[in-house]
Amino acid sequence: MFLASRPHPDFRIGPLFVVANVGPDLGPVTFTVAWSLTPEPGHRAADIKQDLFLLWPGEITEATAPGQADPTLVPYVEQRGFTVISSGRLLLRSRDRLQLGTTLPGEPIAEAASFVTYVRQGPVQAGPGTFIKVPWSSTLVDPLAVMSLNMSFRNLIGPKPATWWEELFWGRRYVLTAGFGDVGSLALPLYPLYFEHRDRLVHLAREFSLVIVSFADSDHLRIEEIAPASATRRLSRVRAGAELVSMPLVAAEGITPQLLKVQFSYFSGRIAWRPILVSLVLLMLGNLAGFILLSKDVAHLMRTRLHVRRGEPVFVRHGGVMLPRDVIDQIVPGTTTHADVLALCGPPDEDRVRRGAPGLSRSLVYRATRRIPRRRLAVGRLATVARWDEELYELEIELIGDRVTAVQSRVSHAKAAS
Repeated sequence: MFLASRPHPDFRIGPLFVVANVGPDLGPVTFTVAWSLTPEPGHRAADIKQDLFLLWPGEITEATAPGQADPTLVPYVEQRGFTVISSGRLLLRSRDRLQLGTTLPGEPIAEAASFVTYVRQGPVQAGPGTFIKVPWSSTLVDPLAVMSLNMSFRNLIGPKPATWWEELFWGRRYVLTAGFGDVGSLALPLYPLYFEHRDRLVHLAREFSLVIVSFADSDHLRIEEIAPASATRRLSRVRAGAELVSMPLVAAEGITPQLLKVQFSYFSGRIAWRPILVSLVLLMLGNLAGFILLSKDVAHLMRTRLHVRRGEPVFVRHGGVMLPRDVIDQIVPGTTTHADVLALCGPPDEDRVRRGAPGLSRSLVYRATRRIPRRRLAVGRLATVARWDEELYELEIELIGDRVTAVQSRVSHAKAAS
């Protein structure tokens, strides 16, 4: 925002052009501010003749003109309780109306602007501000030219808050805000100076004014969001490979911040590969998961509905060794001992002990299961299965003392679960 030297100025700023230049290195942002002064109706341009002051939220990286800043500027800021961190002079230029919108910088004038960058005193720092003094020059009221000021600011581009997933998919995205009439939050060092001199605020004239953000290397630029909706974007007509985002400035009586906010990112290569690669990885993982689930379904279908005939299926024990018929025939009541049973059949699935007359008795139980397919259609050895039946086999060997007294076997049939 602009401040006059005297209260209640009888002139306005207009036209005003604020141009921010952004490069793919995301370094300091170079601003070009071009403006002229327009007297209020009933006043003459010759009566303005006073210095202007410009408040800017940010820190100037370096001076653009030789020499020291105006000797009154640093004490002026320090007397108000601020700490000056840098100062210097800035080159002023005059740009003819025919040079507007071109890459021509304009002609330097004899006067130079002075600046101080300062912060609030105390351990908690809310960011720097810059106070610029523009000395009076007839260029300010030249109806066929504008005053032009170039300056570079650091730390104006910040990362957009995002989740780890958004950064993985899109990469790091950045935000730049440029505009007119903004003093930032109350914690910033600009507001105290504005509050002290708010009666010297210079309003915007009803002239054609713009805020422009120029992005270099547009082939590797992705702009995601622009605010407000009145802003437009287009390719530059004078700079090759540049893309412009612009917003018109509207005259207002009060201090109404008019800000252009752009969310963007730069990428390397011919196209932005990161979203494509992440999408391909997700697609492959989805297909792999589908293949695994489908494989399980197909395997289950083949196990339950297809059968290759290889003769009668063998008994499948839950544990221990197989119990063929010739092994069972070797168990003779009254002769076979407990040790013989364990040697022939292995550990039992169940060991029961009963106390009563005529004494201590014991039962060793062995179980086995086999599945039997009920075929529907058959082609050679391959057959479709209507259902599976199960034969549940149980062998119970009773012992009194150490001798086998009885051998009992049971076979039951059931419909197998699919």
